[in-house]
Amino acid sequence: MYPDMSPPQPPQEPSPDRVVAQPLPPRFEREPLGPEPPRFEPKLRPPFVPRPVDPVAAIVGNATALGLGYMLMGRVRLALAAIAGTAFLLLPLAADPGNLAWRYGFGAWWVLMCFHAWHLTRRTEAALLEGRRKRMRLIATGAAGFVLLAVVGFHLDAWRTVRGAEADHAEGNCASAVETLEGLDAVDRITNGPIVIEGEEQLEACRLLNRARAEGLLTGASTMEDYLAHPAALWDGAGPERAAMLFDVARGGDPAEPLEAGFAQLTDTLTADPGQSDRVRGIVEQLMADLDDDTAPCEAVAVDDWIAGWTWNAPEITEPIAAAADAVPLRLLDCARSQSAHDELQAAQASYQRFLAEYPDHAEAATASDEAYEVDSRIEFDTVSALLDADEYCQAPAPWRGAPAYSGSGPHPMWMIGLDGSTYGMSDSWLSGSVEETQIVTCVDGPKRGKHLDTCYYENPLSDYFNSEVDFYATRFDVKVFALRTGEQVDSYTVQFEGDPCPEVLEYYTYSGIDTGPPGTVEAEVSDAQVRSVFERLQD
Repeated sequence: MYPDMSPPQPPQEPSPDRVVAQPLPPRFEREPLGPEPPRFEPKLRPPFVPRPVDPVAAIVGNATALGLGYMLMGRVRLALAAIAGTAFLLLPLAADPGNLAWRYGFGAWWVLMCFHAWHLTRRTEAALLEGRRKRMRLIATGAAGFVLLAVVGFHLDAWRTVRGAEADHAEGNCASAVETLEGLDAVDRITNGPIVIEGEEQLEACRLLNRARAEGLLTGASTMEDYLAHPAALWDGAGPERAAMLFDVARGGDPAEPLEAGFAQLTDTLTADPGQSDRVRGIVEQLMADLDDDTAPCEAVAVDDWIAGWTWNAPEITEPIAAAADAVPLRLLDCARSQSAHDELQAAQASYQRFLAEYPDHAEAATASDEAYEVDSRIEFDTVSALLDADEYCQAPAPWRGAPAYSGSGPHPMWMIGLDGSTYGMSDSWLSGSVEETQIVTCVDGPKRGKHLDTCYYENPLSDYFNSEVDFYATRFDVKVFALRTGEQVDSYTVQFEGDPCPEVLEYYTYSGIDTGPPGTVEAEVSDAQVRSVFERLQD
């Protein structure tokens, strides 16, 4: 910029106190081990020159969506990118064929690849393609045709698969339909997404139908209802089959709810599809047949009773019921017999009484009357047996029509309550050994204190001035007699034994060795013979 105008300065001498540092010598010097290696010089690659390709072949090649046009150009990276992009779009399309975004996205990707192939080859000179154009077009066209045929083939195969399963489904053969529809794969989803979606809906409906058939009756009927509500349900026999399931439930328990639901289902089926009349009639006829052949008698009666309380207008329902009307009384009689066989005697008695009241002119009425008599007898036997075993018969006498009659000459076996006859030496012929042998039931109240006989005075061991007063009473037996066959009282009497009141010498017991005098009351003593005499009149 500007010259330095200051005068030159003389060199300064170092101060004696200043020390100038010198660089230290290196600790060691590395000797070269060998000749120096040659330097790396990168080789320069020649610039990429695309292979001349016919534009039509390039576009058709890329129309395969596999980057074949790029391969013809020698652009490997673009071909790999095309394959990756196609895979990226087809994989989610296979997973969700109903998503239009992926389908439109793939269409845009396909158009983009075709346009890009045209863009890269639009300026290719025809002279460079001499002798190669035809071969390129054949390769591209062949590959595109193969891809197109494959897509069309898979498309038609998916359509044929779903339509075949649809035919099986419509016939109720959902086992075959499910097996067919489960064969649809990712390729089918890509090539014919809408038909695969339809097939998947049918698959869902058919699985419901198969599950309904595999489950228990009540649960299966509920699942069958879900099938009927499914938008893809095709089998028109599902309604009657659900009714049949409900009828089977009704035949095994409380029939009210399943029968009501079953007949409502049949009515709805006829309303929605009158062509199902034969199938509905068949279901009702099967119900009537099952009541006779495959249902417990009393459960069948419960179904008959419910049906009798309802009316329908459809002849497909009413006519089979009317045709089976003759079996209704027989099922009631079978129910009574079943109850009797299982010792349900009260229920059997009610069933027999109902049969005789509702069908008095039936061919089986006489036989039913005899059987009802036997049931009544068994009920009475159980009643009197319980009363006798509990010693409660005298408070509530009851008949047993099967007991031997109390008539004619004795002996008359008696069941004694209140007195043990064997203690007094009664004959075995007088005493019954079982309910079946008993003619009469004797209710004994005694021995007990009877009427007052006399009052006497005896010496008092404790005082010479006072006598002991003793009241003498008779010994009394009160007897009531009931005929077991009728439960009616046939006799009632009282017997008193006076004994020997006021004896000159009164014997009595003392306790603890201290004589406090005679007791204040004394009852007449009775012998075993006297006790037996009380009941002799019953054995004449």
